Amino acid sequence: MPKPMRKTPFLLIPLAALLVAGCGTKERTANELRPPVPIQLNASLMPKKISISPNQIGGGPVTLIVSNLTGIDQRITFGSNSPSGTSDLRLDSQSATIAPNDTALMKADLTDGTYTLSVQDDSIPASLLNVSGQRPSGQNDLMLP
Repeated sequence: MPKPMRKTPFLLIPLAALLVAGCGTKERTANELRPPVPIQLNASLMPKKISISPNQIGGGPVTLIVSNLTGIDQRITFGSNSPSGTSDLRLDSQSATIAPNDTALMKADLTDGTYTLSVQDDSIPASLLNVSGQRPSGQNDLMLP
């Protein structure tokens, strides 16, 4: 003769589901926009000049790829002057030594202002990057990293 089944555990499952569903917070949070899509800037260190492309962009995250096309090791500095009245927007990033025919990668989140790309010994004139405004949010761009 089979054993009678207990109904108690099966009755507790819907009760447990109701308890779990009732947990949580009633506080609403703002849905903030995503930052702008990162863009890539390319720079070339040549014997007589530094070239950066594009040289005018909107603010937001950037990835700077620098190619050393000179015949000697170079160390670059990517920096900015603070916009008038703000001291917390100062940026000074220095790369490791870049061997001839090699590249370096730098990342930054840029705001309004003028940025310079220069070599450590100032043997090559610095190049300027102008940043104005803010690029649009990447909120509705799908399949982004």
